[in-house]
Amino acid sequence: MALKPKIKKKRWKASSERDIIQYWAESETYKFSKDSKKPVYIIDTPPPYVSGRAHLGFAIHYAQIDMIARYYRMRGSNVIFPACADRNGLPVEVKVEQKLNKSMHEMDREEFLQICKQELDTAEENTIQVMKWMGLSCNTFYGSPEIYYQTDSPEYRYNTQRTFIRAWNEGLITRAERPNNWCVDCGTTIADAEIEYRNDESHLHEIRFEIEESDESIIISTTRPELITTCELIIFHPTDSRYTKFEGKNAITPIFEKKVPIRKHREADPEFGTGIMMICAFGDKSDVKILREEGFLNPKTAIDADGRINEVGEKYKGMLVKDAQIAIVRDLKESKTLIKSTETKRRVPVCWRSKTPIEIIAMEEYYLKQLEVIPEIKELVEEMDFFPESNKIILDNWIKAINTDWAISRRRFYGTSIPIWYCNKCQTPNVPKEEELDRYYDAWKELSPIKSCIECGKSLKDARGEVRTFDTWFDSSISELAACNFGEIFFRDEGKQFFENNFPCSIRPQGKEIVRTWLFYTILRAYHLFKKPAFQQVWISGLVRDPYGGKMSKSEGNSVDPLLFLQPQVLPKNTPATLRPDKESWKVVAKLDASPKFSGKQANLNLYYGADSVRLTSCLQGSHGSDIRFSLSKLDGNAKFVTKLWNISRFISIFPFENKPKKLEPVDEWLLASLDALTNRCLNGYEKLDFSIPAENLYNWVWNLFAAHYIELVKSRAYGEESMSENSINSARYSLHTALQVILKLLAPITPFITEYIFRSIYDSKSSIHLESLPQPRTTSTEELPETEDLLTLDSLIWKAKKDNGLSLKESVNIVFMPDTLKIFIDDLQIMHNIKTVKMSEPDSSIKKLITKDNFSIKL
Repeated sequence: MALKPKIKKKRWKASSERDIIQYWAESETYKFSKDSKKPVYIIDTPPPYVSGRAHLGFAIHYAQIDMIARYYRMRGSNVIFPACADRNGLPVEVKVEQKLNKSMHEMDREEFLQICKQELDTAEENTIQVMKWMGLSCNTFYGSPEIYYQTDSPEYRYNTQRTFIRAWNEGLITRAERPNNWCVDCGTTIADAEIEYRNDESHLHEIRFEIEESDESIIISTTRPELITTCELIIFHPTDSRYTKFEGKNAITPIFEKKVPIRKHREADPEFGTGIMMICAFGDKSDVKILREEGFLNPKTAIDADGRINEVGEKYKGMLVKDAQIAIVRDLKESKTLIKSTETKRRVPVCWRSKTPIEIIAMEEYYLKQLEVIPEIKELVEEMDFFPESNKIILDNWIKAINTDWAISRRRFYGTSIPIWYCNKCQTPNVPKEEELDRYYDAWKELSPIKSCIECGKSLKDARGEVRTFDTWFDSSISELAACNFGEIFFRDEGKQFFENNFPCSIRPQGKEIVRTWLFYTILRAYHLFKKPAFQQVWISGLVRDPYGGKMSKSEGNSVDPLLFLQPQVLPKNTPATLRPDKESWKVVAKLDASPKFSGKQANLNLYYGADSVRLTSCLQGSHGSDIRFSLSKLDGNAKFVTKLWNISRFISIFPFENKPKKLEPVDEWLLASLDALTNRCLNGYEKLDFSIPAENLYNWVWNLFAAHYIELVKSRAYGEESMSENSINSARYSLHTALQVILKLLAPITPFITEYIFRSIYDSKSSIHLESLPQPRTTSTEELPETEDLLTLDSLIWKAKKDNGLSLKESVNIVFMPDTLKIFIDDLQIMHNIKTVKMSEPDSSIKKLITKDNFSIKL
């Protein structure tokens, strides 16, 4: 019978990935079964923020999270892997304000919210489609649409409000006017965890302060002369003998002529500027701390919420901070109190979203207590497993740095309403009992569900609702509760047994850049609510960078739209803009890779590599926890591996899958032993959730050993050429198919599309490869057999010799001298290389033109 490949297509095309997506959807491959007896494994999918288009870093990050889901499924778990979307907070508000060129406070709130929602709906369409096309096996897409949430849905926001009420009732919420980080552009308080730092060009000004009732003066260095009007204290270090004579005296501030006490304090830095410092309200958090320590509890501040100088700034009132600084420096020069100004760099705290320098302004906010539970949080962290363990230090360091409670209220519109109603008579804040809150309430526009004031008993029928919203992290920090079906957000849970049985959540996968916000706040909230760890495992990934190490971002002009790799270049005219690659991305391609292939015109480029190639590249470009440098050349090279896998599989599909013969040929035994070692190495990597380990091992083994050497060795036997025994033929075929099945299963979590297609095409499987079990090796060894290296050396020696001499690989080799380690390979080697004579001995020195390498010698 003629042998024909079961895989008919000669080439793997990225467009075939869409067929696999359709198969998964029709067969409900990843449907979650509540009735399954398998252990439940719950992934707290990071809800992606959907205010803009999904970028390449997003696609890679979520593809690797999907690898966790696929690995645990093949390990026998019943996986919950929800699709979700984060839709609260600043980004969409800022985007809408920029689009309309007006502040949200200039608009009707309801109208503004509706415009935000429309923007989010459009962006979410793009995000969800990228998730599908990248191969994410979320239950949501494939049989369990109910396992899905949006953080702005009434159901999710209701959960947020319920958890707030529990915290309120336990005395964990405080209301206070304290110095807070304030973003002028965003118009709201932001948490310490939302601050970034950058080095800006600045000037260090040396300014003379006169000593009261004295002819003496001191010189103070500052980069913020506009805060002189709020100077409350001047300090020097206790060991600094230059200034000890001034202790207890007063200095007079220039321009404003305010008396300021001079004291010694350990926080003064003798090495900075002139070594004596003015402490103002407020230059930075150290000013806040020192003034509190020294008894200045309610200092007046000079900067208002709109970023302008207030009446404390006297004649500079109404100026923007920058303008006031220029004016004050000018006046200091005129008054001869500015000694000199020197160019310098200043470390400036900026808002993580708007990149605007923050100011510290005293505002009345609501706080969630965190300082008093830091010791307990540290203990909980030790109960969790971190992947990699080395990234745990990011969380540890942040916990050590926390010095204030978490301000959770925000003066914004698009967020979860704080469920507080203020009594019109006594102004007492009233929070409903959890049983009184039967749904989500917008306190700013809805009547109170509470009948009477807890303080004075007056009816709350006309009570004023809180207009502020929660910090978006207050919503996001209960995502693990949603993943565990808290509040029955996915499905009915009679007796709350599902949540009780499956919390803490199995794993939190996330990027390292939001450890101090999302990870810490989630751990904090879980402790407050349940006195338990939020997770069993924490998986922290690095950043996606360009080939030169720069962080990929739109602002840097180096971010590529993943749709370039997931969509054909020519699309139907009716394709919506959300599903078309961003036009700007084409301009970035040449910047990312200067090689001739990628520096040409858009019309000459075909970047439709497909998700499998992108996923594989993400694993091969860096170990877990480290940053990934994404290169188009690497992507192109890794796409060739996908093609190689296809070609190998198509070749093997020619042969029937035989039962294991009574006796395997020695060469085939060697191959399967090598396969066991490969499997152990891969499984060890999967156990660490480091997908670079299986990816690298499979890439090297498949390409450099299996395809290049073993297949070439047994090709003749597999075809069943004359004089070969049936056992020998079957042994080769059995080993080829066994190896291919193991390869496909080990690769399945990383490259889910091509492995699914090949597995179902060759093995007539009625179910998905992703519902198969991972291969189990016969041994625990991870080491290759000694003869492996000898085989590779001999093959390479013969191939190189023939090439160097201009000979075809089919040309004969007269004689080969080799060690006993390759005795089992003799028959197959003779056929493979067309060797006339093999001698298991030292080479004969009388033979001329011997070609030698290591323990091998050949004569062509």
